[in-house]
Amino acid sequence: MKFKKQVLDEMFKCYSVNSVEIDKKTHLIFAGEGPGECKIYRGNHFDESTKIWSGGGGTMTIVSDPSHEGYFFASKGFYSMVESEESSIYLYRYKNGGYIEEHVCDIPYLHRFDVVVVEDRRFIVGAALHSGKTDKEDWSKPGKLYIGELPMNLDQPIQVELKVLHDSLTMNHGFNRGMWKDKVVDFIATKEGVFAVIPPQKTSKEWEMERIFDFPVSDVAAIDLDGDGELEFALIHPFHGDQFDIMKKIEGEYRSVFTYHKHQDFYHAIYADEFNGKPTFVIGARKEAMDLFIVQYDKSSATYVSTIVEEGAGSSNARIINTDQGDFIASANRQKNEAAIYWC
Repeated sequence: MKFKKQVLDEMFKCYSVNSVEIDKKTHLIFAGEGPGECKIYRGNHFDESTKIWSGGGGTMTIVSDPSHEGYFFASKGFYSMVESEESSIYLYRYKNGGYIEEHVCDIPYLHRFDVVVVEDRRFIVGAALHSGKTDKEDWSKPGKLYIGELPMNLDQPIQVELKVLHDSLTMNHGFNRGMWKDKVVDFIATKEGVFAVIPPQKTSKEWEMERIFDFPVSDVAAIDLDGDGELEFALIHPFHGDQFDIMKKIEGEYRSVFTYHKHQDFYHAIYADEFNGKPTFVIGARKEAMDLFIVQYDKSSATYVSTIVEEGAGSSNARIINTDQGDFIASANRQKNEAAIYWC
């Protein structure tokens, strides 16, 4: 498997990536860290772009909403690990060929968030990295996990009442949506471990948190790679760390079943989805080798196999994008100031 690459744009500290559907066509969203910009790319080769904002970025997360064509949520205001007290979430509505911005809520030190629909209710989950810093190394004030409910109709004015679900999450960094015990959840990764955050269900009216791992983890994603019904967890550890493992429950306990063969540091990009019909992890690092690679399961050899997407990519975040024309990987290559896509 050999990947081809297309650089869509040069973007300073390109950090976040996602996609939206408009007129049944995939549009890509890339946004920068710090006082950066956000652009949407369209066209058969994504060679047309629209600038959504410039200079007011600090965008850690972009979340699309498939139930409203062209709508997406984005965070702003996280300019550094210290200067992020005015982080906010905004909704962008696609109307008449342009985008209308509406402020949704403020969450100080917000790093990751999700908007998830469960049983005809729309919830927001926001993870604050910490609760205030005097300097980069100060972790004396743990992060918080915020929850709230959004209207199902996103065309009405947005009002959300946020509550704190957990207020003692140190290095509250990793965040990915997934399935856990047949429920849609958000997996979060902290110094205290990995948790499944479970929104209210018809059978359970309260929010729940279940700890899955009890050691420090920076980032997490989960998918059933080998198709046996048991999730594999991709874990980056410790915080912004140099270790990448895939963990799987074997004989009642989690064990490492895969470790990347090349040492690199500041692992950061992590995502799980199907790629060309196979469950896949896509992983990237921002120091040393800075490889962007995928991991899949090969049934013929009963082994986990990694494939290089690009050496030296320096990806901060990456996503697998599924389309009728084929699948590709969209990567915010922060260390190279690139918005890029890859396919094979």
